[in-house]
Amino acid sequence: MTQILPFPTDRHAEVHLLLPWYVTGQLDALETAFVAEHLAECGACRADLVQERHLADAVARDTGETGDSWAAMAARLDATSSVSVATDVPRRRTRDPLRAVRRAVMRPRTLRWVVAAQFVAVLALGAQTLTQRYDARPGAYHVLGDAGAARSGNVLAMFRPETSEAAFRGALQASGARLVDGPTASGAYVLAVPGNAALARLRRDADVTMAEPIEQAPAK
Repeated sequence: MTQILPFPTDRHAEVHLLLPWYVTGQLDALETAFVAEHLAECGACRADLVQERHLADAVARDTGETGDSWAAMAARLDATSSVSVATDVPRRRTRDPLRAVRRAVMRPRTLRWVVAAQFVAVLALGAQTLTQRYDARPGAYHVLGDAGAARSGNVLAMFRPETSEAAFRGALQASGARLVDGPTASGAYVLAVPGNAALARLRRDADVTMAEPIEQAPAK
């Protein structure tokens, strides 16, 4: 009898794949909570998050320039294609249909659209694979109470293990934060924090070891 051995999952790899969508707020509530909880306990992935945010900012700034560059490149390809067609004098009729197809595909205009079609196909295949992979993710990843709690909270916070209940309540009251859910399996709490000033006050509390904003996914 053939024995099927389960392959261990790499949480770092899972989170790394989701970070671009996490930064742009395109994950659902459960995926957002999964990434946020891992970030609470993994410094390496938090460093990756900073890089992803820098990259997202750079892409946003360069969008206009990229569009102009693509338009200019397309115009040059069209011009090159026109010259090629005008100066191409056939010396003999081709008898090889495969050679004719190859020549047609390698013309600049056709090649541009072939490359674009391949690029779109790769993106579609990647999206389908990612969707199937995370739709099949086991229930153990649903670490927070429910999707509504993950959506209403906006900060994932961790406190020193020796923090007393009174000190915990004091930190929330001083910053104006409200407890939404937690603790999670790793000891993190989902909080509703009213603005950046309140988040800064929470981070200054001696009992708070981490307070990281949760990227909000659109409600579905």
